[in-house]
Amino acid sequence: MVGRRAHGQLKTTVLALLREAGEPVSARMLLERWPDAEPKPAFTTVITVLTRLQQAGAVERLDGGEARFRVRAVAGGVAAESMLAALLESADRGAALMSFAEQLDATDLDVLRRAVGGSAP
Repeated sequence: MVGRRAHGQLKTTVLALLREAGEPVSARMLLERWPDAEPKPAFTTVITVLTRLQQAGAVERLDGGEARFRVRAVAGGVAAESMLAALLESADRGAALMSFAEQLDATDLDVLRRAVGGSAP
């Protein structure tokens, strides 16, 4: 039996692969680039994750022969306003912040640590 992924790991991997691609990619292309160290999800699972990320405004879907996706470019101020609005609407701010932090890659975590006065490892 395959172990469960850490909370948010699937979204994190999909977003990382989209960023690395540097161009719009399909779900099939993402699966072809899936890291060997992680269990490969089903095609329908990747589509579900991409759809949810699209609904959340994190990715854009480009229609064509086969739908392709890319990370949505958002200006820093707009992104900050969106994150703050989501935090203010949350019933549990601590849980919302933890969920957000769990989805960041190491580089983003280092930037966040510097921003709040902590030191990067």
